[in-house]
Amino acid sequence: MTKTKAKNLSIVVVTSNTREVLRDCLRSVYENTTGIEYEVIVVDNNSTDGSAEMVEEQFPSVKLVRNSHNLGFSKGNNQGFAASSGKYILTLNSDTIVPDNAVEFAVRFMEEHTEAGAVGCRTVGGDGRLQLTYERFPSILSEMLRTTALSRLFPPNTGRDRGGYLEVDWVQGSFLMLRRAALDEVGMFDEMYSPAYSEETDLCYRLKRAGWLTYYLPDATIVHLGGQTTKSMYAWHFLQLHRSKFLFFKKHRGALYAHAYRSLRSAMCLLRMAMLLAKVALHIGEGDSVRKRLKLQWQLFRFLSDPRLTLPALS
Repeated sequence: MTKTKAKNLSIVVVTSNTREVLRDCLRSVYENTTGIEYEVIVVDNNSTDGSAEMVEEQFPSVKLVRNSHNLGFSKGNNQGFAASSGKYILTLNSDTIVPDNAVEFAVRFMEEHTEAGAVGCRTVGGDGRLQLTYERFPSILSEMLRTTALSRLFPPNTGRDRGGYLEVDWVQGSFLMLRRAALDEVGMFDEMYSPAYSEETDLCYRLKRAGWLTYYLPDATIVHLGGQTTKSMYAWHFLQLHRSKFLFFKKHRGALYAHAYRSLRSAMCLLRMAMLLAKVALHIGEGDSVRKRLKLQWQLFRFLSDPRLTLPALS
């Protein structure tokens, strides 16, 4: 890959009450991103832990957008997109660490591959373990397999090797570099998925339909701590994930397909609850763990049975 001095990159970070990890994220960007003219935009979703104040005090060059309430991931990033000026735009989670010019590598790749509308990179957790951040576009079959042991026989994350990098269907928004020209053509994140999940899948789907490709770069690596918000509201996020998948199917496959997915997923809930009840009756496994999983499946079944898929507001 030839050396090209890239210009006009906008890095958009959406945050809500992640002050400490946000500080580490921004430090890593400024310390390890060289050879690029870039701007950083932080969209603060009504943090109460002093995140916005920390950015103002310690990172004065950052463009700070302060919201009076939590708009979620898709709306927050769209605000950042609207405030940006870069030829390329990077959505970056606040709980990531960017080492060794990973951003520069991705920009140079975009410069040299003009067919690329979106790019993701290799991601490891805080424990060093590889995180799977790209997948095929979802289908009823893939979602049903995901809930069974058969998923090991049909991995959802296969990509097409292009010689040192992979052509994939979609990559996660924790590190998602976008070409502004492609974004201008297909539009920003669809806010119907707000506050989170499936917006990057939807965007990559629209990019592919418009003729743009999405790539995964195994030679650029970031650290993604993950779960900073999800851990405290796991059940809510679990339901929201399934709501977003239903919306994706309805938008791109039609209402009949989406409702077929909901019906089959509900049936899988009943099957899993029956198996968990049997474990409780036979005293198999740790009782508290089994009961928590049983409760979660019951919550999902009730949620999928609600015609409006109503969720409580995200605070």
